[in-house]
Amino acid sequence: MQSTSRLMSIQSTVLRFVQVLSRMLNLDVEVVDDNLVRIAGTGPYSSNLGRPLTTGTNAFKSVISTRRHKVIERSGQDPECLMCSRRVGCREKAFLGVPVIFHGDCIGVISLVCFSEEQREKLLGNIDFYIESIENTAQLFIAKTMESIYHDKVRRSELMLKEVGEDLVEGLLELDSKGVCQHMNAAARKLLGVESNSRINGVQVRPFGRTKEGNHQQEEFIIQVGDQEKILPGRMLILDERRFLVLRAQFSVQGVKPLSGNRTEMVGSSPAVNKLRQQIVRIASSPSSVLIRGESGSGKEVVARMIHESGNRADQPFVAINCAAIPEQLLESELFGYARGAFTGASNQGREGLVKKADGGTLFLDEIGDMPLHLQAKLLRVLDRREIIPVGASNVIPVDIRVISATHQNFESLVSAKKFREDLFYRLNVIPLELPPLRDRAGDVAMLVDFFLKKHALALGVAKPEITMEAMDALAMWSWPGNVRELANTIEYLVNMAEPGESVTVDLLPANIQKQSASSLLSEFDTYTNDVQSIMQNQEAFNLERMEKNLIRRALNSFGEHEGKQRVADELGIGIATLYRKIKKYNLEYEVNELFNG
Repeated sequence: MQSTSRLMSIQSTVLRFVQVLSRMLNLDVEVVDDNLVRIAGTGPYSSNLGRPLTTGTNAFKSVISTRRHKVIERSGQDPECLMCSRRVGCREKAFLGVPVIFHGDCIGVISLVCFSEEQREKLLGNIDFYIESIENTAQLFIAKTMESIYHDKVRRSELMLKEVGEDLVEGLLELDSKGVCQHMNAAARKLLGVESNSRINGVQVRPFGRTKEGNHQQEEFIIQVGDQEKILPGRMLILDERRFLVLRAQFSVQGVKPLSGNRTEMVGSSPAVNKLRQQIVRIASSPSSVLIRGESGSGKEVVARMIHESGNRADQPFVAINCAAIPEQLLESELFGYARGAFTGASNQGREGLVKKADGGTLFLDEIGDMPLHLQAKLLRVLDRREIIPVGASNVIPVDIRVISATHQNFESLVSAKKFREDLFYRLNVIPLELPPLRDRAGDVAMLVDFFLKKHALALGVAKPEITMEAMDALAMWSWPGNVRELANTIEYLVNMAEPGESVTVDLLPANIQKQSASSLLSEFDTYTNDVQSIMQNQEAFNLERMEKNLIRRALNSFGEHEGKQRVADELGIGIATLYRKIKKYNLEYEVNELFNG
């Protein structure tokens, strides 16, 4: 009996792969292993999976034996077709077979088949693109999945394939932990201007910032190719030590007024949040600059978006940029744009800056405290005159923007240290807003937990898990030094880790929160125990004193004035001076006078 082939062992992954590849290339796809067993296919090749091919195998055998791709430009006329039993009446018009190479071995063939002249012309006219597309995607997913088998990670690799899915038609870069590109597909090479046969050494990726396109937030990345840098929108996918950047070919900043129910909202009902909402309503339509201060992760961009969406610029662009994430030498050209030929590597058409893209809308400058001093003067000009001058240009471009900035730093200290212009600070700080840390938002943790449970469960396609009272108490007791961002990440972790249908319990929480919860409970118990002991001791002392007072009173009633006091002291085993002190302590002087003088 023939053993299961390596491709057959990952058939579920290959099945998903051919579906994506077929949709991407608009051609039918067939995959056979090195035993000529059909592993996966689309269209007429989607049946008889797991069975050996009985006809039409010559082309596949050629690819497997030579480990090179095979093109049949006109089926039935190629030498490989002369001995084929299907030659007469074959419906195929053209064929492309590409080997699947793993550890130097050809473990199968991926083929594209044309059934019309239109498909044939499309295939032959772009043959190099199709070959590279298949080789790259096969190497990236099939070969990577094969590797993961040896590390017991098949399930996660298939999850990665599902995650990438339709994005295969876009540019795709595989990165190491330092952001260095290890592999890129044909679409990425085209976007970045990298020749198909050239090496990709030195291609580096860094985060740039975020913008909003329609109702969706988009990330942008700086991609350095040689001595040139490009900024492109994309999405980062993370799998173990590997990262995959999916690039978008088209990018435009368009402000679309959010539909009712889709507006950005701050979750919470604490007095601090309610006060902030009232302030946002009052300042939303003002053209004045706003400076939002708050700790990292407290939601400063959320507040900026609420201001934008609540005002009269809501149907205009909202452009967000993180000043700390952009290299100093690149920040000026990205903010203000540049003219054609302004510097080496500049686009021949020039580039419109983010300030201009925000024209009519809102420019959000996150971490404004990290802006270099020489750019602060240019930003001051924008605020004062509402105009910009692109790098390498002499013409002035008017802009109509509202600037909202944010920082977690102490601006007064920056100004005192001459690291931030005082005049710019005053222009940015026209309307100051203070965003409270999560620890000062009493009662908001429970609402945020529920919000993020729903959000992440929806994103992962699972039922929203319940959370036990003990787990909620532990979350409420945590100080949340990372604020809302830390809470959101914690809940995302819990949704991933919770068993389907099971509640989130304390033992599922991160170790630091569990430890804090246990410590707090122990502290509360110790406090309670000490309080009880103190009460008991006080009660006991109170009872003893009352007994002593009554005993002295009764003894005094039994004896005469001087002799009586001495006998009382003797009976009690104390000195006469001590007895006098106790009479005074218990306010018995009046009773003594009544007894011995009355």
